[in-house]
Amino acid sequence: MTLALTNEDGTWYSFGTGNGKDFQGAKTSDFTKGWTRLTSKPILAINEATWAGQMESGSSGLWAPDVMRRTDGKYVMYFAAQDKLKISQHCIGGAISDTIAGVYHPVNDFYQCNRTSNGVIDPAWFKDTDGKQYVVYKTEIPANYLEIREVANSGEKEGVQWTGNAVKLLKVNGQGFNDGNNMEAPYLFKRGDVYFLMYSTHITMDGSYDVQYATSKNVRGPYTRINEPLLKSGTQYGCKLIGPGGASFQRYVSDGSATKVIFHGLTDAMDINKRVVYTADVKVDGDKLSIPS
Repeated sequence: MTLALTNEDGTWYSFGTGNGKDFQGAKTSDFTKGWTRLTSKPILAINEATWAGQMESGSSGLWAPDVMRRTDGKYVMYFAAQDKLKISQHCIGGAISDTIAGVYHPVNDFYQCNRTSNGVIDPAWFKDTDGKQYVVYKTEIPANYLEIREVANSGEKEGVQWTGNAVKLLKVNGQGFNDGNNMEAPYLFKRGDVYFLMYSTHITMDGSYDVQYATSKNVRGPYTRINEPLLKSGTQYGCKLIGPGGASFQRYVSDGSATKVIFHGLTDAMDINKRVVYTADVKVDGDKLSIPS
């Protein structure tokens, strides 16, 4: 899931995983007044992706979109989809649109599969203060890492051309943590001189899912994990949360002391299909994050 802001009208757009055949989209100009669904379809023209195939269910296995705005005003959507050459494995790719709502058209020479392992999912874009751009993502089990890779930061290939090799940032169950053998949904942002690497651990389908983070003074690490999750199941945030995860953060801010987070969570611990979107304020204090009460 992603949260992106357009400069043209001050509207927030969110995109999320849907039925595997296309993505869901919604927009709002005021977080307190709810969201309006984007009704134009498709958001992503996945049939144009030459590297993408279909799962046994017949869907393209579309997961985890993220959207960024390029310097030329066009938009890039990063996404994961079924690998055409290896069943039950995902690759990540990118697509371009003239408008944030789509249609996004895949760039067929920009993708990553890691076919020697079990695939790649959950891409998310990051632009550093020096202008360099990156994509962070998850490599699937058994070699479950969060990795970062640089992409072009200008020209026609901005955001959709790899310009560097992958760098491992974190490994599942690393630094003495128990992640339930799963670490995913990375998202990177920077406040001051601190890089915050967000991610979810445990199982997305139950209350063990959470949002954690690690910090570094270098975009390529090393990253130090923080003991306390930013978001976890409970009522301590003023509402009942069950298995919060997939957090994305406000990208365009004028005040670095606070930001918005958008994430999803279950409304029924016994029904994995009942998942909704939440937003919350996040306080940034040095290298620590918190949800104000």
